[in-house]
Amino acid sequence: MNSTLQNIDAEQAILGSILVESSLADECILSAKEFSREEHRRIFGAIERLRDQEKAIDVVTVVSTLGETIEQCGGTDYLAQLADSIPTTANFDTYQEIVHRCYLLRRAHKKMAAFTEDPDEDKLQEIAKEIDQVIDESASGADSEPTDREVLIDILDSLGREQGMLSGITTGCYELNKMTSGLQDGELIIVAARPSVGKSAFAINVGLAAAERDVVVDLFSMEMPKRMVLQRILSAMGNVSGGKWKNPKRFMSDQDIRAISSAVGHYEELHLCLHEESRPTVMNIRSEVRKSLKKYPDHKHLVILDYLSFIDAPGKFERNDLKVGAITKELKQMAKKFNLPVLLVCQLSRGVEQRQDKRPMMSDLQDSGRIEQDADMILFLYRDDYYNRGSEKQNIVEIIVAKQRNGPVGTVDMAFIKEYGKFVNLDRKHAATV
Repeated sequence: MNSTLQNIDAEQAILGSILVESSLADECILSAKEFSREEHRRIFGAIERLRDQEKAIDVVTVVSTLGETIEQCGGTDYLAQLADSIPTTANFDTYQEIVHRCYLLRRAHKKMAAFTEDPDEDKLQEIAKEIDQVIDESASGADSEPTDREVLIDILDSLGREQGMLSGITTGCYELNKMTSGLQDGELIIVAARPSVGKSAFAINVGLAAAERDVVVDLFSMEMPKRMVLQRILSAMGNVSGGKWKNPKRFMSDQDIRAISSAVGHYEELHLCLHEESRPTVMNIRSEVRKSLKKYPDHKHLVILDYLSFIDAPGKFERNDLKVGAITKELKQMAKKFNLPVLLVCQLSRGVEQRQDKRPMMSDLQDSGRIEQDADMILFLYRDDYYNRGSEKQNIVEIIVAKQRNGPVGTVDMAFIKEYGKFVNLDRKHAATV
């Protein structure tokens, strides 16, 4: 009777438990369609109607509600048998999980069967979504949403817990850490700038700073191949000019080679995982992150995506802003589901160039409405020397905290050593401290 696609025992246990203890009907999160047998769907449908009408639920009332269809459900004897076969209702939640998981598997199996009969790319994406949901729910296992009391107890415990300046993952910037307390679990963080300002370099530097603190970093580079990203990382770690990679044998000194070799050795000690895919979907990203969480279950995790325009969204969208909205919504859900920060790099529109003050604003985000809505934090990068060669703030990047759901907004400065692709902290006189 039981298989991976259905579990009759669990279905009978749920129905029997409700017939024995009617209050369980209010705790049941299943719907009638999740039962595999037609008679079970009918019986549960009757229970739902009685529950919605706030009437008593027992064998007699369910039989009365089913009326002439009772014989199609096994008759009165079958309902009585369901109630009599329940020794305890203590495992009700476990039975629900089993039935729900079987339902998800049946749904995925049905779509796969339809695809086999009529192969179609859109159907393939639907199958992948179904399977992804099954994997997610299976991975969560018996973990349930914490009760209000459990959360309140944790809040009280945290009052006496020393967390230092950071409650989240370091950004590598002292002043930004002070303003934000780090990158927080469950949050979607946007980093946006015009081309060549240094947004990819900033994302890499954040990843390196986090990895130095034993954080597992999954860095998805869609614009650059893995080799180029690694060269950038080694240049930043070894303080070697990125331009020398064009011809290392000719341009790199013995000191450069020693610095790169040392950086390679140190890099291999870090949990920094590079993923190279030109147009991944959020589903692909989730799959890789899930593997990382399974491989390093006892570590903090950070996901960095460089950048939004290269992420694909299956399906058809009437406008690009709807596509962008679908992507950012799924990324926010992923951050919340896996309880980790997701840092997403975005490009600003050309609207910046039309103003006298080139500092970015929310409206400069391409398809900004949904990005602004889904983001917990938005960081803009601005370099005055990018627009004004005679600027007094040479090699200084302003990090503008334009939105922070749970904190202040404002601006902090870092030095950007372009030849190394490296961000460094400043003292009060804007002297770089490497």
